[in-house]
Amino acid sequence: MSGPTRTSGSIFPARPGPALSRAQAGETVAATPSPPAAASKPPATETIARRAGAMVNEIDFPGFVSQLVHGTFDAIVDASIRQMESYSGLVSAVAKTVDQFTEENVTFNQARDWLVSRYPGDVVLQLPDATGTEPRLSPRAEELSPVWLADYGLEGQELSTELLEQQVLPQVRNKVGAERQQLLATMVLLGLNRVAVRDGSISAKVMFRAAARDAAAVQYATSSDPQAIATWGERGSLSQTSQSTTMVSTLAVNAQNESTVRADLFGEVKLNFVSETLPLDRLADAAKIALVQQHSPAMRPAAPPPALPPAAPPAAEGRP
Repeated sequence: MSGPTRTSGSIFPARPGPALSRAQAGETVAATPSPPAAASKPPATETIARRAGAMVNEIDFPGFVSQLVHGTFDAIVDASIRQMESYSGLVSAVAKTVDQFTEENVTFNQARDWLVSRYPGDVVLQLPDATGTEPRLSPRAEELSPVWLADYGLEGQELSTELLEQQVLPQVRNKVGAERQQLLATMVLLGLNRVAVRDGSISAKVMFRAAARDAAAVQYATSSDPQAIATWGERGSLSQTSQSTTMVSTLAVNAQNESTVRADLFGEVKLNFVSETLPLDRLADAAKIALVQQHSPAMRPAAPPPALPPAAPPAAEGRP
């Protein structure tokens, strides 16, 4: 009688354990192609010099300084030319006759405004309506004969629109023109009060700022999950069978790079002005100076004082 058939292998029954890997089973494992590595970004410390050099080439600092100097010089020269031209035009205007000056610088509407503001109780300004072409002067009331008409050679006449527009208004216009010309003539005789540059300074600078920072952090973690062993019998079975252990590893890489490039342009102009007076004889000829002096009341010869009547001879004392 045959004995019980012995199970070949271990004296301990086979313990169901984790499946063998495909490599241990003799199977061929196809290699999985790894994804292509991404193009690595160059560090910021390597690109900062190239970026700073490109910015230096883009900023035209000599051109900036040139424009600053030329702009300041042109502004000073232009201001001087404008002062001289304005004073020259003022001298030419004052040297004209009263009629020419009035025709060029005083309008009829300005004369109307002057007359209304001077005599508001007697004269009123009527604005034009839809059919009118210009304002007109009219008396504020009927049958008026103000005293001031004597200043225009119209003493005793009745104030009316025709009188104001045809006879009073032209004289008022000439009077306003003469007053303005006299005032300007007095100002011209004082000379040109010119503003000039005494000294100053121009400064310009450029400031470049470049900064780069590279930072990298690597985190690596490993963990294992061995199978728990309960009894000595299981330990003996583990000596006869293969035992697999799961290993888990984690790798985290954090790489950062940062670069900044900055350029600042600074321009500063400091000018100290001084005021100086140029006399009229350095800017105009003798003929124009004589005309200006004629129109200035300050240069007119003063009227001689009235002659005093001769003193009466003392009365002769009577003889006793």
